[in-house]
Amino acid sequence: MQRLEQGDVVLIDLDGTSGATEAKVVRDIERTATTVRVWLRVQGREDFVREWRPGDRVTVVRGP
Repeated sequence: MQRLEQGDVVLIDLDGTSGATEAKVVRDIERTATTVRVWLRVQGREDFVREWRPGDRVTVVRGP
């Protein structure tokens, strides 16, 4: 989560889908001491927010 930036494409699990889905970071990332808030976009869906703890790991497929 420390190096995640706008424009990155990450793999996430979504409700109602099997396996990992690619999601693009579409806004500036909000970082606090306890939370990393990220606005994501998945093709065919509205943008949404996902929150992680600062130490969590996320798979980045490609950068901006």
